[in-house]
Amino acid sequence: MCQIRIVTTLVMMLITPLLVAQQPQDARNEQEALQQDAIDSQTRVESLDDETMSMVSDYNREMQRYEELLSYNENMRQLLESQRLEREQLNAELQEVEVVRQAIVPLMVEMVEVLERFVNLDQPMLLEERSARVEQLKSIVNRSDVDIAEKYRRIIEAYLIEAEYGQSIEAYEGPVTVNGNEITVEFLRLGKVALFYSSLDRQSAAIWNPASNDWTALPASSLEALEYAFQIARDQAPPNLMVLPIWTEEGGL
Repeated sequence: MCQIRIVTTLVMMLITPLLVAQQPQDARNEQEALQQDAIDSQTRVESLDDETMSMVSDYNREMQRYEELLSYNENMRQLLESQRLEREQLNAELQEVEVVRQAIVPLMVEMVEVLERFVNLDQPMLLEERSARVEQLKSIVNRSDVDIAEKYRRIIEAYLIEAEYGQSIEAYEGPVTVNGNEITVEFLRLGKVALFYSSLDRQSAAIWNPASNDWTALPASSLEALEYAFQIARDQAPPNLMVLPIWTEEGGL
């Protein structure tokens, strides 16, 4: 028993220096392992941090795009709503235009007919010009390639021209039939009050008789006053009082 203890003691004495020599190396190895683990952990942390920052950046970028898309969609919604309202308003206006069209077309036809009757019943001043204007209006009213606004404008323009005739004095040459013969004379229009003509040699003159729808010869005593009126109409004399025969409502000069 004593020998076993001695052997054990000797073995321990031999092993102890080996264990003591091995412990510092194991500690260093363990320290190095811990440091490497720390480095690896830091590397992973940094890698994860970079990835996280990249994901955060991507997220923020996508959120900005999302906000922009929301703003764009809202603008488009407002635009579509505005277009819808404009379309509804346009449809309503088109319906109103159609109603106006249905009412104004017969009115324009009637206005042209009234103008034609007026020209035919009026004294024969500028008859060819006025009749041609009426025929042109009748043609325009029936044309589909001329819009309503243009048709109405032309009709109103014709009425304004007729109204201006009553506010002016004019001298012009033209044909007239006398005793079955057509001759060239000079007409004098005093507004729409009276219409005269004088032969080109100033030897004869006549006034339009609305009662008989024919010309009535004027006496020689009226030729001088009529000639002065012609001079005024041609701007060859200053405006002044003119003493000319005029048909009265009783049917006389």
